[in-house]
Amino acid sequence: MTVRLENPANPDYPDPEGLAVIGIAGWLREDRAAAEEHEEAMRADTHRHEMQRQMEAVGRALADASSRVSGLIDKYNLDGRRMLVFWLGSAIVLALVTLDAIPLNWAAQAFGLNAASSWLVTAILLAASVGAMAGLEVTRRDARRHAALIALTLTAYVGLVALRASYLVTVAGETVGAALLQAVVLSAISAGLVFLGSAVMARTRSLRLSRALAAVRRARRAYEDSETVVRLAEERLHRHLGVLRRQLIRQPLYSTVPAGVTPSEWAAALEHALYAQFGDR
Repeated sequence: MTVRLENPANPDYPDPEGLAVIGIAGWLREDRAAAEEHEEAMRADTHRHEMQRQMEAVGRALADASSRVSGLIDKYNLDGRRMLVFWLGSAIVLALVTLDAIPLNWAAQAFGLNAASSWLVTAILLAASVGAMAGLEVTRRDARRHAALIALTLTAYVGLVALRASYLVTVAGETVGAALLQAVVLSAISAGLVFLGSAVMARTRSLRLSRALAAVRRARRAYEDSETVVRLAEERLHRHLGVLRRQLIRQPLYSTVPAGVTPSEWAAALEHALYAQFGDR
């Protein structure tokens, strides 16, 4: 391979950068193996840029999702108390309501109705229990309304105690003490489930916040995956550039230094001319 190393415009002061560009171009034209490796490096560089653009897009999506979460936290969870995701909190509340159906059905039997009617009363009592759970959660920042709702709820349970105790004494023939004890235990269980359900609601994130947090997690995983892909693309490009550099070092072009240029300057100029095609290095 023959490459003109002098600077025709100014032979006394050679331009190593320009001569290096000419030399690299001539080398790639004449050396088929180097040209093929150069093409592979160009494809790797194109792939790397595409992956970087995708990573930037995913990064913007992550930033947008994080911004939405920040706004929703300020609106719905400023004190940081809501730690349960929506589906988990809802499942716990549903389980508590299901458990509450047992003592409430026993309480409904005190009305002396048939089985179907007793279950209808049970459903009404369950709806009232869910309403009490939600009401206690909604009013927890308003002390007066919260206290009034607690008092109303406890009054309702006192009425159920009296009704159940009367039923046990009148129909089942229980003693007053035993009937009162059973009625108190059943109502206490039901009331405990209601207040526990309200506490779970107070620590459950809203559906919007749960979805926004899930979107952030997905976006973060996608960004991490994109970072991995970009890193692999860069490693692939660096491998090809390493092969090209080793091929270049073995060429006469590398060891034939123009007059007026030091070997280190010439080597740096050649590497710069080679790497400049693949972005900043």
